[in-house]
Amino acid sequence: MPLADQLTAALLQRVGMRADITASKIQAQLEKVPQSERDNWVTHIVNSPPHSPEWQEFIEPFLIHETYFFRHENQLEFLASKVLPDLVAERLKSGRFEFRIWCAACSSGEEAYTAALLLRDAIQNSREAAKKDWRLSVTGTDLSAEVLAKARLGEYHTSAGLHSFRDVPSFARHHFTGIFQREEKTWHPDEALKRTVQFQQRNIVSDPAPVSDADLILCRNVLIYLDEPSVSRAITSMHGALRPGGVLVLGPADMLKHTQGWELLTNQKAMFWRKPAATALSIPR
Repeated sequence: MPLADQLTAALLQRVGMRADITASKIQAQLEKVPQSERDNWVTHIVNSPPHSPEWQEFIEPFLIHETYFFRHENQLEFLASKVLPDLVAERLKSGRFEFRIWCAACSSGEEAYTAALLLRDAIQNSREAAKKDWRLSVTGTDLSAEVLAKARLGEYHTSAGLHSFRDVPSFARHHFTGIFQREEKTWHPDEALKRTVQFQQRNIVSDPAPVSDADLILCRNVLIYLDEPSVSRAITSMHGALRPGGVLVLGPADMLKHTQGWELLTNQKAMFWRKPAATALSIPR
C-alpha cells in the first residue's frame, strides 16, 4: 500500500477523518521526511499507540482548533433562553439537583467555559433553582493534548486579530466586564467555574463517553469532518451518554442523517435534538 494511503487509513480508522480532507496535509507531512526514511517513519507512526507523543505530533496538523467564547450567537441565545431553563426545570422537578454537560471537541476550553457560564445564568435566573445546592459538572474533551494543556491552564488573553473574546454577544458580556472595559487583557475562570469544568483527552469515535446521565451535549462543527460510519459511532455514544430528555447540540455545518431515537427540538437548521424519555437507538452501520 502506498505510504500516503497507509496514513490515510490510520487516520480514518483511529480518528474517523474523511480521506478527502486529509490528503493534502498527509502529502505535506511526508514531504518533511527525507525520502530514504519515509518507509520507516510511516511504519513507526501507524504502529504508535493513539496517545503516544509520536501519534499526537502526527495528528496535530489535522485537528481544527477554531474556537472562542460564545461562538454562534443565535444558537447560544436559544440555548440560554429556552433549552437550559427547561432542562434545569426538569432537574428541579425530579428532585435531583445536579447537571452534567459534555463539550466534545472543546479545543482550548472556551466552549466548555461558555457552557458553564450559561448554566450558571440559567440557575441564577430561576428563583427556585437558585435556592438549591447544585452539583454541576462540565466535561470538555478533545483529541489534542496540546490544546487541552491550554484549557487546563485556564488563561485567556486579548490580542490583535482573532482572540478568545472576538465575538462575545451583548447578552454575555457581563461575564467579561474587565475585558470589555479594557481594564484587563487576561481572563481567568473563577474558582467555582474551575471546580465545575474539567478536561479529558478523548476520541468521540472510539473512546467511551466521559459522562453518563448527561443533561446536555455540545458537539459542534465536528461531524462534518468525519466519515459516515464514524459519525454513527459518535452519535451512538452521545445518545447513550444523555439522560432521557437530554439534549444534543450540533454545529450549523453538522447534520444528523439518521434521526431514529431523536426528537427535533427546533427547526433552526436542525441543530437541537432531544433524546426521548424512552427510546432505543439503531443507526445503520
